[in-house]
Amino acid sequence: MDIIVDGYNVIFKISELGYTTEKCDIEVLRNRFLAMLEQYKVKRKHKLIVVFDGQGAGNSSEIRSAGIDVVFSRQDLDADEEIKRMVSRSDNPRNITVITSDRDIEQYVKKYGCKVVDAMSFYIDIKKKVSHTQVAEQEDGRFKKEEDDEPISKYLGPSKSEAQYWLNVFSNKSEKRADD
Repeated sequence: MDIIVDGYNVIFKISELGYTTEKCDIEVLRNRFLAMLEQYKVKRKHKLIVVFDGQGAGNSSEIRSAGIDVVFSRQDLDADEEIKRMVSRSDNPRNITVITSDRDIEQYVKKYGCKVVDAMSFYIDIKKKVSHTQVAEQEDGRFKKEEDDEPISKYLGPSKSEAQYWLNVFSNKSEKRADD
């Protein structure tokens, strides 16, 4: 089974990733979401494709270490159109699950026989799978945690870009103190 995720649509539905209507760094949100999906993929062995709106010219894609395909739509297409194109060109669209809360995409892909899961239902499934993985890793009983008592972002840790940001912030502060 293939899972196609409408990347930004899902990200902006999950407040725990840190999205606010104020200033937010889209790269940080994207990296947090992909880190969460990497942990989810450990439990789910399906092909996982995450589609984001493009980044300039051409169709760029990357494969994350956990085997997640990350696709940025071409300049002339948005992510919605890219998802529709992937489904319409599939040899077996009935074997695809699309993760989105976008009604237009939902209606389109259902015509091809795809299953659709809304963003929050998918997020709840991710939380359960990641939570169970963490409990299994800490099975000596001391750290047993309830499934939904903490935000998942607490357990993911910072992305590389977030860690670099904070290293820069704190190294600059310590340099200023040394000068004082």
